[in-house]
Amino acid sequence: MNEQSLSDQIAVDLAQLKARIAVINNLPLPEHSEEFEKVHALLQQALANLDGV
Repeated sequence: MNEQSLSDQIAVDLAQLKARIAVINNLPLPEHSEEFEKVHALLQQALANLDGV
């Protein structure tokens, strides 16, 4: 993977994370915990992708 495509992937990951976080406020309170877990997993993946930069 070249440097530009890696940067593009990181940008996509961050855009997806921002969108998921924004949606949490609109979810019923009982669903917050599950969604936070999903966001946490996505954050871990985004950070793992940064290791390659």
